[in-house]
Amino acid sequence: MKANVQYNDFKGTASADISDFLGGAGGDDVEGLSKYFDLNYDRFKPVGISIYGTENFGISLFCVDKEKSTEEKEHIVKMSCDVEDKKDIIDILFKRLNIVLHDKFDNKYPNLDYDEEVNYSDFHETDEE
Repeated sequence: MKANVQYNDFKGTASADISDFLGGAGGDDVEGLSKYFDLNYDRFKPVGISIYGTENFGISLFCVDKEKSTEEKEHIVKMSCDVEDKKDIIDILFKRLNIVLHDKFDNKYPNLDYDEEVNYSDFHETDEE
């Protein structure tokens, strides 16, 4: 399962820390995150999360459906979660979230790290000046 949008103009990676409200005591994993959605653990095993959109924002859980799975193949579902009225859902789920994107055909810079951290305002005029 990889992130995918219509044109994939940018590709990258993401990393996140679970919120203190959901994690802790060994629960810093997808199962701990899925506690917020009151997932039916008897039927589903959470294995991932998808965060999608800007204006039409959505969150889905990737889950193994234990009832539809067989010994030969796990049946994985992408389960949409209702977050339409929850504008602060990112703050509820995560303590920190970092998304890094590069041009889709760039094979050089995604594999490098930066040498220094600077502020935009140190090199550009801003409205505040």
